[in-house]
Amino acid sequence: MIKILMLILLCFVGYSMLQGMINPKPKKEKRGWMSRRQPRSSEGEQMVEDPQCGTFIPLGDAVSANIKGKQHYFCSKKCLKEYKKNHK
Repeated sequence: MIKILMLILLCFVGYSMLQGMINPKPKKEKRGWMSRRQPRSSEGEQMVEDPQCGTFIPLGDAVSANIKGKQHYFCSKKCLKEYKKNHK
């Protein structure tokens, strides 16, 4: 009985390996906030302050907007909308 179970297990492992070689799964792209990140240098990255909530965020993660000719950086689209609403 144990020999049969071991044989079934061995066949399953062999079948799985064969399927992996014949039909390899493509690598998935990262989605969400990680996908927009830019490569960082060994020195780090410049930090910018959100004028709405005061949070400091890396420049590569910030949401940027040009408001009244000046570049502003926000931690989220929500802060950007609130800033625009408060500074009409």
